[in-house]
Amino acid sequence: MACPSLLRGVVMRATRLDACGRPVYGDCNQVVSDGFVTVSMSAETEEGETISVTKANGQTCINEAPCEQLSYYSLEMEFCAVDPDLVNIMNPSFEIYRDTEGNAIGWDDSVELRCDTGYALELWTNVYAAEDACTGAGAQGQWGYLLLPWVIGGAPGDLEIGNDAISFNFNGRTKVGSGWRRGPYNVQAGQGGVPGPMLKPVGPKTPRRFFVTTIRPPEPECGCQPVDRPTPDPADLYITGVANEANRMTVRFRADNHGFGPLMVDWGDDTAPQEVSDGAWVTHVYAAEGDYTIKACDKETPVICASRDVTIALPADEPTLALSADNADDPYEVTATVGLPSQSDGTALIDWGDGTEPEEITVGADGTVSVIHKYSVPSVYTVSVRRGDIDTYRTREAIVVPAQDPGVLPPEVSAAADPADTTGRTVVLTITNA
Repeated sequence: MACPSLLRGVVMRATRLDACGRPVYGDCNQVVSDGFVTVSMSAETEEGETISVTKANGQTCINEAPCEQLSYYSLEMEFCAVDPDLVNIMNPSFEIYRDTEGNAIGWDDSVELRCDTGYALELWTNVYAAEDACTGAGAQGQWGYLLLPWVIGGAPGDLEIGNDAISFNFNGRTKVGSGWRRGPYNVQAGQGGVPGPMLKPVGPKTPRRFFVTTIRPPEPECGCQPVDRPTPDPADLYITGVANEANRMTVRFRADNHGFGPLMVDWGDDTAPQEVSDGAWVTHVYAAEGDYTIKACDKETPVICASRDVTIALPADEPTLALSADNADDPYEVTATVGLPSQSDGTALIDWGDGTEPEEITVGADGTVSVIHKYSVPSVYTVSVRRGDIDTYRTREAIVVPAQDPGVLPPEVSAAADPADTTGRTVVLTITNA
């Protein structure tokens, strides 16, 4: 548990992003600087509409104010030593001005303030903490680490020249949906204290992240530096059949390589490996039925691979679901047996239909798993299961709770006209409740 007190900014790093919010690898795509004076972040929130109703007597009937929604953080950055390459990363429409030897010595402002790309901003601070700063294997100290994974709109602020130090100001705002994921840099201690990228990828709704790190921040350096392509995580694989194919011999395949480019896919049937673009859907037709292993490896780092075993002809893409209530001592207990096809990733989400939180489940080696749920209120419940990798494939079944004891016969009811009533308006019910 870390409850640090932070003091003083140490260094910042700006990394160029593409239009999808992913790091751009190669030369001149990052700047590390300690030339900033302040970096101010203001939360911009949006208020929902308050519901207010007044009764006829003038008294308040309903007055409910909704929660605020965080829209973004607005940034104001003041620099006492500003790097032209940093300005260009913050807004690529500001062109770098160079001397006769090609050195960056300034920049040209532009009326265009692009917000279709942007940059990631990392900030390190000092930490004042009572505990030992070097606890843990490989610890190099202790720093506060602040990440804004996507900043856009590097507009210049006011500039004042007088009998004083001159500072440059730039504004911006955060944007969510970044493709930064774990990042291309070693900023956190991993297994055994070895420096590595962040342990958890940045989520699609995360505008800012903070944590305490024991990995030393980068050294400031004037001018831009290259961003080296890191070792990627194995790609996420998505596999289905082709809709309406009678004999399911065709595999529909997509690999999410997290923005690291193309992969080489071995279909496991002795055909030549195929290059597949990151995120693109492709198909492959198998000539014979059987069990195959599809292996997708990063083209640039081929030791990083992901694989999936599939059975050809492919089973249906939808999960299977069977519900039962076999516990004689508790008729409110329901067992769901879920089956997933071999082409899935083996995970699913089950919704019990009673308002409880959906449950994540993982099938075993045989492709099935049984999970138990206890209901509290008698009713007819519809249980639904959807695949964890492609949630458009789902199935559902209904069950009556409490379950009826199979040893107890239901009541028998018969109806006939009462012969004593000549009008025919009286019915006689005969009920036998065994």
